[in-house]
Amino acid sequence: MMRGAVILLLAAGLLAGCGVRDKIRGDNNRVAFDGIYFKSRLTAEKDDKMAFAIAVAGASQNLEAAREAGRFEATKYCVTNFGNSDVDWTAGPDAPAENLSLANDTLSLAGRCRG
Repeated sequence: MMRGAVILLLAAGLLAGCGVRDKIRGDNNRVAFDGIYFKSRLTAEKDDKMAFAIAVAGASQNLEAAREAGRFEATKYCVTNFGNSDVDWTAGPDAPAENLSLANDTLSLAGRCRG
């Protein structure tokens, strides 16, 4: 009886540790927007690292959520690299829907971190 309890306890500990390991490695470092995980890619310009472009794939699932996913990527980039979240958008997430750049189910945004 005691042996079974010890084995069960060890198994539970190992399973709980799996979640901790994934968080340490960063595997669970995803953010959902309106319950949807978007694949976003930010690329900075070579000559001006403060300027960037963002591509948010799967935008047709929920355009408003895709806008927020793009805004999140910009904020994360600017805070990490320049210490603030201020962005001057050239093609921003707050633009009217008819002015957004959408192609092949991908929302394209662009801006520049304020220094």
